[in-house]
Amino acid sequence: MKRFFTAIIGLMAAITIGASTVPSVVNAASTTSVTDSLNVDAKAAISVDAKTGKILYSKNADQVLPIASMSKLITVYLLLEAIKEGKVKWTDKVTPDKEIVKISQDSSLSNVPLRSDKSYTVRELYQATLIFSANAAAMMLGDIVAGGDQNKFIDMMNAKVKSWGIKDAKLVNANGLSNSALGSYIYPGSGKNGENVMSAADMAVVARKLLTDFPDVLKTTSIASKTFEAGTNDATKMDNWDFMLPGLVSAQKDLNVDGLKTGTTDTAGDCFTGTATKNGMRIITVVLHAGGSGTTKRFVQTAKLMRWTFANWKSMKVLSADSTIKGKSSIAVDKGKQETVPLKTDKAITVLVPSSTTSSDVTLSYKAQRKQLTAPTKKGTTVGTISASAKGDNLGYLEDANNTSDLVTTKSVQKAGWFTLMFRGIGHFFSNLF
Repeated sequence: MKRFFTAIIGLMAAITIGASTVPSVVNAASTTSVTDSLNVDAKAAISVDAKTGKILYSKNADQVLPIASMSKLITVYLLLEAIKEGKVKWTDKVTPDKEIVKISQDSSLSNVPLRSDKSYTVRELYQATLIFSANAAAMMLGDIVAGGDQNKFIDMMNAKVKSWGIKDAKLVNANGLSNSALGSYIYPGSGKNGENVMSAADMAVVARKLLTDFPDVLKTTSIASKTFEAGTNDATKMDNWDFMLPGLVSAQKDLNVDGLKTGTTDTAGDCFTGTATKNGMRIITVVLHAGGSGTTKRFVQTAKLMRWTFANWKSMKVLSADSTIKGKSSIAVDKGKQETVPLKTDKAITVLVPSSTTSSDVTLSYKAQRKQLTAPTKKGTTVGTISASAKGDNLGYLEDANNTSDLVTTKSVQKAGWFTLMFRGIGHFFSNLF
């Protein structure tokens, strides 16, 4: 008898309370490409959902090209970050050096006139940078953030975009001009004609980070016109270069555009990073080196892209929070008082899908993190993730996909006692014999 129980215990040690093999796809649907009925006349273009980063349209979106004054969105992000951290105040004042004053007086560039015998507040320089694309003002914002060191600020710009996963960008100044217009302010190794370069997809990442972290930026980017240094001899009317704002020449009644930033140089051509809302959905669009003719060509292409996006995509709720997934309703618990524990989704999944999509066109995929648990285990333990994708959508996301929900345990499971485990093992042994 002693030998019998010794053999049983030895078998129990080798037993794993098994879970069935987890399928990778819960509800499969065939995948084809999104029908692209649009050809934006630009070297590169992209449209994304601002909330999730879902890519909605892409044309040469990974091609690295000059971005001109759209660079100022990175400058502004670093300023707003410094203000949030208490390192800079809106009321702080700064006096420009002679080189920046000289740049500000260049009438061939977008600028507000600055003087070396005057100081300017952070707020008015910020407004001049975003509304009028004032180049010298943007450089002063860099000085404010980096303690008067332009090269240090460029290093900060490059480090920031790198931290966002942007790998191919090369930033050489704070405003996006060609270095040839910056006098002695040449970043080491960048060359006399160096310019800031980045892909349309990366530019969309920049805009999304800015809107996510500092949404109040729209209060300034949506200003159609403002006077710099009003009531002084230097008073300058600043008409926003974003002609799609309400009341301006390229405004569209069906598109609620409230930002963000244009850019123009000889090599970059006419560029625009825009944002608009409709039916509760905010999109970001980027057009690099727009084709066509006239001063509004970037806005013509942007309006086309925005309309197409809103018409061809819709929001669809795929799963509610606390849903039970067929085939994934529980997971085995080794050495637990209960041999399995129920599972549920921890949040709802809502995804953007092509407008023709029905619920039967949605694929739910499961990615396991654990094939089983070992007691004791707590309620809310994540065992895997459920993601959703739509038939006909192969565009993906800017960054990590925001179309997932964790699959979590619904209750805690305590460890079973030795006798419970022994007799459970005996039961499993004899049941497997038959």
